[in-house]
Amino acid sequence: MITIEQLNEFGVNTREGLTRCMNNQKFYFKMLKMGLSSDQFDKLGNALAAGKNDEAFEAAHALKGVLGNLALTPIYNPLAEMTEMLRAGKSADYIEMYKPIMDLRNQLLAMV
Repeated sequence: MITIEQLNEFGVNTREGLTRCMNNQKFYFKMLKMGLSSDQFDKLGNALAAGKNDEAFEAAHALKGVLGNLALTPIYNPLAEMTEMLRAGKSADYIEMYKPIMDLRNQLLAMV
């Protein structure tokens, strides 16, 4: 089981995340697992792979809200950037942007 200290080492703003979870660590860890297990990660990857940027935006936007509420800053920041680029219809190598997001997500998910 991951600890608050380990999350802090990853750059997670645990103080903010815990505040949003009424300072209840057990509840925060439960929400963390649920957030990191969201099927929106797969929907985002599938939409990006298929070049369906409108669908990718919807999934990224949903994840942005979840990750922001959990204060998962290391994943939230690049995802927020991707979300805004998709919103604006910018061309980019979104798959390359997605890979480090998923790597960190998978590392954290394995620990919770």
